[in-house]
Amino acid sequence: MHLLLLLGQIIVIIILLLALCLMFFWMWTAIRAKVPFISVPTVILEDIAHALAIDDTSVVYDLGCGDARVLSYLAKQNRKATYIGIENGGFPALLARVLTGWNKKHGQGTVQILQKDFFTEDLSKATHIFLYLYPNVMDDLLPKFDKELKKGTKVVSATFTFTQKQPIAEIDLQRSKYKLARKLYVYEF
Repeated sequence: MHLLLLLGQIIVIIILLLALCLMFFWMWTAIRAKVPFISVPTVILEDIAHALAIDDTSVVYDLGCGDARVLSYLAKQNRKATYIGIENGGFPALLARVLTGWNKKHGQGTVQILQKDFFTEDLSKATHIFLYLYPNVMDDLLPKFDKELKKGTKVVSATFTFTQKQPIAEIDLQRSKYKLARKLYVYEF
């Protein structure tokens, strides 16, 4: 009986240590990233897909892809397009790899996840880009987009806008003012 109680305590300690390690891993990646990990609400995924209007030849990037739910959703809708998520944070990138690996295993499209800084990655192959980033980060991206993106590249941003570029369309998602991601902004470069 005493041995069983000791074994139970050891298991609880191991579980607590694992949880503590995951918490520190998440905190470290949140501090390192310029934007916190906040997932796009699943209820707007269809709206994002409609705004992006991808086809079989599209090369879709999600900068700061988090858990890759946008790209996973898009890959389920169109398996022929190319999907690349770039995530700087270790914890969200790990979640993204697990989710996209599961989807690939079940024939729901292939998504490549890069754990890198999107400011240093070449985006010239992109035909479509999705963003859910703070305005200051978006404005920092604008010179990179102007330099690297080919004419006609479509950029869709949830909630936040570029301060120095006007969207070609603004989509009101009819969500409560207390909800995240109430609007999508569509840009063409």
